[in-house]
Amino acid sequence: MDDLLQHFIVEARELTQQATDDLLALEREPHTAAHLESAFRAVHTLKGSVGLFDFAPMGLALHAAEDLLGAVRAGRGSPGGNAIDNLLECLALSESWVDAIAKTGQLPPDAEERGGRLAQALRSTLDEEPSLAIPTKSEADIAWIEALLDRSADPSALQAQNVPLVAIRYLPRADCFFAGDDPMALLRAVPDLVAVRVTNRDPWPPAAQIDPFSCNLKVEALSRAGLDAVKAIFRFVPDQVTLKQIAGTAGRNIAEESDAAPPGAVTGASEGGGARTLRVDTARIDRLADLVGEMVVAKNALAHLTSRSGDGLDQRELVQGLLASQAAIDRLVAEMHRAVMDVRMMPMRDIFRRFPRAVRDIAGQLGRSIDFSMEGEDVEADKAVVEGLFEPLLHVLRNAVGHGAESEQRRRELGKPSSTRVVLRARREGGRAVVEVEDDGRGIDPAAIRRAARERGITSADEIDRMSDAQATELIFAPGFSTAAEVTDLSGRGVGMDAVRSAVERLGGQAGVQSRLGRGTTIRLSLPLTIVMTRVMAVRVGSDLYGIPIDSVIETAFVPTASVLPIGGAEAFVRRDRTLPLVRLADLLDLPRTAESSMGTKVLVMAVGNELVGIAVDGFAERMDVLMRPMTGILAGMPGIMGTTLLGDGSVLMILDIPELIG
Repeated sequence: MDDLLQHFIVEARELTQQATDDLLALEREPHTAAHLESAFRAVHTLKGSVGLFDFAPMGLALHAAEDLLGAVRAGRGSPGGNAIDNLLECLALSESWVDAIAKTGQLPPDAEERGGRLAQALRSTLDEEPSLAIPTKSEADIAWIEALLDRSADPSALQAQNVPLVAIRYLPRADCFFAGDDPMALLRAVPDLVAVRVTNRDPWPPAAQIDPFSCNLKVEALSRAGLDAVKAIFRFVPDQVTLKQIAGTAGRNIAEESDAAPPGAVTGASEGGGARTLRVDTARIDRLADLVGEMVVAKNALAHLTSRSGDGLDQRELVQGLLASQAAIDRLVAEMHRAVMDVRMMPMRDIFRRFPRAVRDIAGQLGRSIDFSMEGEDVEADKAVVEGLFEPLLHVLRNAVGHGAESEQRRRELGKPSSTRVVLRARREGGRAVVEVEDDGRGIDPAAIRRAARERGITSADEIDRMSDAQATELIFAPGFSTAAEVTDLSGRGVGMDAVRSAVERLGGQAGVQSRLGRGTTIRLSLPLTIVMTRVMAVRVGSDLYGIPIDSVIETAFVPTASVLPIGGAEAFVRRDRTLPLVRLADLLDLPRTAESSMGTKVLVMAVGNELVGIAVDGFAERMDVLMRPMTGILAGMPGIMGTTLLGDGSVLMILDIPELIG
């Protein structure tokens, strides 16, 4: 994929999201002109960018969307629900097309049909025929075309023949020569020219001050060639060209306009390009550069110390120098760690802004009235954490609308506001990011959960009966659990909140639920701020060393042998007046147990879901910050292994996913 297309993909994703944000804001505040202007500019710029490539169906749909927004700006329409629906559909389709372009370099096979159908729907919103006709322009807008027609070689002949023409106004950028553009060569390439006028765009300065490398031209022309042929000539300068198709010179009717971004518009790369791109504050890059400079100084100091050691340097002085160098390098590595993490940090806003449209679409399908809001969009976390949250949060929001929201009539009967309130919020708690989806809907009925769990055989009936309401509510995270009575586009497939918990746990987080029947539900996701640099505790099983993320370790303990209680085929122990299950790490890893000490067992008390579990190990080792690498190749997806890291002696430390091993 060439750089120009990659640049287009990044920019197109940002522009579609910006236009979507603006349209949703316009729907809430229909009299705020700023939202309309911003949406129009985003669609206008995107349409111009599409003109650089052979993506005609996408350009056709976006042109119709631009015309609809232009009509609303001019007061010939209103941003009603049908118009917003069609515009959002256009943006959603454009977004899917951009994804297809990113994968294959071209539009899908059905793009022409879908683009034409959508363009027709957009134009029908304006009560127009499904043609490419454009609202009539003011006399000032077409005066230059009238002048060209009058200056043509034989205007009377053109009028008699009623020949369709394309009017061209080309305003080259002042620095066009440095971009490799030759305005006159482009003009000569236009076929079937019937009139040409080349003038200065701005007043000429005194002859002594003229810059021969700065273009100051305005090119206007008429051509008998079709609009597509003329567009092809100027496809690399769409932001500098206005094209108007004249339906017939006898009546001099302007039938179509095709222009791109206004002269002087600047486009640039932005976030949305997936794993390949990341928007970073330049101050963070500057900080990294400073640290690299300090690291070079520390390296040179160590090299100087090494050279002196061969010159008979006193051993005590050598040791002191080595210790000082180690301290300096340790400090710089820690600061470099923080600086790299800062570079990878991105705000929750980058995924949050994709949800309002999704919630609107789901609510529309289900006929629910939703008051959706977001909080804490500036909370930052590692790029992998933020991007990994999209699918889990989308599923949770679907549940909030599909299962939590009551009908408007039912809410009025209950004395609630007619719209269900759904809040997506993020905040920092210590070294973790907490993301919640809260609604004030019907809440979760523990009795219904127990009934569904029995019917689906999630666990034994006796165990279900012994559960508290809070424990029963947690069953929504059980694999295959669902209370949906039928399969729809949104629910009933048996793949539900268990997928959410699994996805969150793969990111090193935990998922929980709190609910009150009739009052609402809150789904809480707690995640590490970063998953690339991880703080782990090393533990021993026999002669082997393993790493366990320290975020999920509550405490370490020594449990006397007499305090370990056999329960059925398992074990438990009492800690702080709570009975906790005891699991041997050797058993989880399918390794032989070592001989137990008669004194007792070393235990890690860990949070697994919403429960505490004791993990028995043979020994504790040091705590360390490690650069974790995910499993790749044939080991990718290996259950229970989060990744690996290299230790100082060159050996590999496997970092374990305890919740997955237990599950």
